[in-house]
Amino acid sequence: MVKKNITILSVSFNSSIHLKRLMKNFLLKTAKLDNIKFLIVDNTNGEDKALYTAFDKSINVRIIKNNNRFKQRSLSHAKALDFGMEHIDTKFTLIVDPDIHVFYKNWDEFCIKKMELNSRTVIGAPYPQWKLGKVHNYPSVVFMFFQTNLVQGFGKTFHPFPKLYKRIYNSILRKFVRLGGFANKNRLSNIKNLQLICKWLEELTGITSPDTGKEIVTQFHYNGYNSIVFASPYEQSFGNKDSGALKLLAKDFELFTFKDKPFISHMYSSGVYHWRTQRSSDFNYWIGLIEQIEDKIGRT
Repeated sequence: MVKKNITILSVSFNSSIHLKRLMKNFLLKTAKLDNIKFLIVDNTNGEDKALYTAFDKSINVRIIKNNNRFKQRSLSHAKALDFGMEHIDTKFTLIVDPDIHVFYKNWDEFCIKKMELNSRTVIGAPYPQWKLGKVHNYPSVVFMFFQTNLVQGFGKTFHPFPKLYKRIYNSILRKFVRLGGFANKNRLSNIKNLQLICKWLEELTGITSPDTGKEIVTQFHYNGYNSIVFASPYEQSFGNKDSGALKLLAKDFELFTFKDKPFISHMYSSGVYHWRTQRSSDFNYWIGLIEQIEDKIGRT
């Protein structure tokens, strides 16, 4: 039996529909399927029966139940990732959100080749540039690829938040950086000067909205990891010629590119009004745009 060398780790909270779709996506975009396996952390602790039905015949999928006591979304997600990391024995780990789509053919070969140059490397999708106050120079847990034992050796957690006094301080600074909510996704995309002002404010204040993986990212930085992050273009980064679906994907969802090629999209369905758009929770619309792009770039 071939030893798997990549575990794809994802947390599910009633996410079986997304994960079934994502599995098919990986079947098309992975170069060596016999080298990967999936680990799903069930954050309903077994209540989501549909999850087990969806993968009952999948030999390369393991589901583990997490008895999660946190209701706050980021805390719940972080604890599930910590639990999942305890059960990974492959050389590499890829953490993904269920609501992503991979465009990049042979993503696994791409990541492993980068690792062969320097094992102290982390690869993936940062928080988009328009999510002000977050980390943009290291990957987020939307798509984060790394060497497993090195990160397990950190002895750190994916816990997202600092101490209470720091959270209060950060909340004040965030309002300043986001200009009281004026600097939302739509305005940032359309007003170049607003992008420049907010970027300057963000550089001045630093990370004011830490999220899942905060301690891990801090350790990447402290240990001098080589960080390879995808770009997160604004809608207006695309011209009108031959980029219609990509432009719309960047407008209403998260689109990440590498050297101007689409790598992944994240639906994200944000409830935060700064980043929410009219269609950002429209699953069918998101899938429709993805289909248009796949038809153009080729599925395999």
